[in-house]
Amino acid sequence: MLSFSEYQELGGQVRDEEVYIKLERDATKLLNTATQMFYIRNNIDEDPDQWRVKMFKLALVAQIDYTNDVGASTEYDMAQKAVKSISIDGTTVTTEGTFKDSSTKGIYNVALDYLYQTDLLFGGVDVC
Repeated sequence: MLSFSEYQELGGQVRDEEVYIKLERDATKLLNTATQMFYIRNNIDEDPDQWRVKMFKLALVAQIDYTNDVGASTEYDMAQKAVKSISIDGTTVTTEGTFKDSSTKGIYNVALDYLYQTDLLFGGVDVC
């Protein structure tokens, strides 16, 4: 949904294209799930609402950069890294915050802020 060159033009931080490809694939899956598969059912290149397209792509950029920074690109991977406390032989390690604190169901909260601008997160019935 987002080419590597377009990702870079939008301010993306990943410089290795092979790393980008995996992160983009995982980010697209997460965002498609959150948006009721809107861009699976509709071609993003043919969407007349360019604001929605731009916000979706900015959400992808934010999600890709976030997952690259935390070192986990799926909700499962993030949950595995979200350890609050470990105790081994009397030594305890506790973290102040976790990756889960800055994400919801694996989606970076900043990416969700972009998605809120698209109306794609609305799951109700339009009564107008």
